Amino acid sequence: MLWGLLFFFLLVSGLKAQKIKAFGLELLWDYPLGDVSFQVRAGHTPDSFVRFSPDGRYLALGTFSGRLLLFQSSTGRILWEKKIPEAMVKRVAFSPQAKILYYGEQGPEGAVCAVKVSSGKTLWCFSTARDLLRGEPPAPGDVYGIYQLPGIYRLRVLPGGDLLVLGVHSWFDRRVRAWRRLSRLYRLSPEGRVRWAYPASGPAPVTIIYADSDPTGDRVALVSLLPSEYPEDLRFPGPPPQSFVALSGETGRETFRYLLRPLRPYFDRVSAWESVAVSPDGRFAALGTGDGRLFLFDLTVPKLSRILSLATPILFGNFPVSATLGYGLFGPRGILYILSGESTLPYGLPLSVDRPAGPHPAARTLFALDPETGHILWRFTSPVRLQGLAVDTRGQTLAVSAAAFRRENLRVRQFGVLVFDLRGRGGGLSRLSGYFPTEGTCFFHLAVSPDGSLIAAVETPWRDELGRLFGKHRLLVLRRIPNSGFR
Repeated sequence: MLWGLLFFFLLVSGLKAQKIKAFGLELLWDYPLGDVSFQVRAGHTPDSFVRFSPDGRYLALGTFSGRLLLFQSSTGRILWEKKIPEAMVKRVAFSPQAKILYYGEQGPEGAVCAVKVSSGKTLWCFSTARDLLRGEPPAPGDVYGIYQLPGIYRLRVLPGGDLLVLGVHSWFDRRVRAWRRLSRLYRLSPEGRVRWAYPASGPAPVTIIYADSDPTGDRVALVSLLPSEYPEDLRFPGPPPQSFVALSGETGRETFRYLLRPLRPYFDRVSAWESVAVSPDGRFAALGTGDGRLFLFDLTVPKLSRILSLATPILFGNFPVSATLGYGLFGPRGILYILSGESTLPYGLPLSVDRPAGPHPAARTLFALDPETGHILWRFTSPVRLQGLAVDTRGQTLAVSAAAFRRENLRVRQFGVLVFDLRGRGGGLSRLSGYFPTEGTCFFHLAVSPDGSLIAAVETPWRDELGRLFGKHRLLVLRRIPNSGFR
């Protein structure tokens, strides 16, 4: 407990990362990923995605620059590397026996492909652009243009080898001068054949930003957000904008639909980000929203079970302040973990100020909840911004990335990876079992090995207000140190 309190005090004091020592985690190996100073100075944090194989032997990495790498997880030895042209590698996932590696790209074709783990040889590719329309490569130097290409926003491999694939294409079409949004969710066979697609008759004219399923793939949930602005797209059927939808994992047919209403008067629409989650037994689904609400659904009935106001707006004087809810997942033991973001001003109100008058008491918090009762089992409130969650298959280790934040008269530049021991008792601070500081920010997609002993994350340089860069662009593989305290 003493080391946890000391860690918290050091962070709150705003000391530099170099003066804060790691505890509970040590660097096993790292791998440099090249120069991204152009992107960072342009204000962009390049994407990355890491995933351990089910047996823990391999670690796959996809990068913003289109690199796909396979490592031996214990040593860092590169087994092979592929370069995907004109695309970023947005998602990676292994087959249940770790013989096939799947990757999803964001590029002109928005493809998901299968390659042999043993050799890197491509077995097949499935293009979502046949439904979502092909994208044009961005102009040189446009670091954000790639996000207007069709991309794979969810890639989950089910125990029998089927794949759950979410394709999204959101772009400004200069020809019709409108933002167009098309999405479709697929269940593919291990050979890349479509078992079903949702919607069944074609792409949905909305952004389906995220989807999840129970481990067996029996129940699927998704969230639909903004509609296409192009009238011709609206001829396609699909879920209404601003809705939560549950599907049968066997047929892809809708089993439940819930319309999400904006939290007025503070918000004029509902937003979400990687916060749809389905419990391991398939009974519950959760959705965290940008207005600070948590929706819990019972999929067996099905119905909305409850709405929790975890970080909804509160008033400081005459001005409201809220915090977003994002990055939600269920652990193998059925507990829901979800993160709240920074204190923000609601975007649905015309306000004369440009920053919150004070911090929201639920900002920068990791919540652990019982989905059946809605009770908060424990929480960890951080002095730094938390983003991204990963858990091991045994439900013992939870890893979170840390990033910087700023507010008036106070600036904390503290990055790294935090680890929580889910077998512990008490509150969040007593469960905090490790911290590894980095000079640069850690991207929000990180991974924990199946046995919980290794954590993989990608560090990216951070730019201060003078344009100086701190940190490295590198893959980090950290090893947990059992029963260790603050060092």
